[in-house]
Amino acid sequence: MTTSMIHVRVDTELKADAAAKLADVGLTVSDAVRILLTRISKEGGLPAGLVADASAYDAWFKAKVHEALNDPAEALPHADVMNDIQTLINRKRNAQA
Repeated sequence: MTTSMIHVRVDTELKADAAAKLADVGLTVSDAVRILLTRISKEGGLPAGLVADASAYDAWFKAKVHEALNDPAEALPHADVMNDIQTLINRKRNAQA
């Protein structure tokens, strides 16, 4: 995977305050930007809570629900999904230990 640089102009105090708050939870400003861009890419828009227009978010969310309900792919059994998630959680916990 190649990476690219993003340059953004923000108020100096805003950057310092955000960087300090992110550092409190073990993140950098770059980490936060990467997380935001990943969510936008995966979700197809701004994450809930960051959308200024509630009605636009509501329309987007309803469209996503309809898209999921009309998905012709075979449904996954709940137990299989939960087992996969638990395996992922355990793997991440073991990596931190």
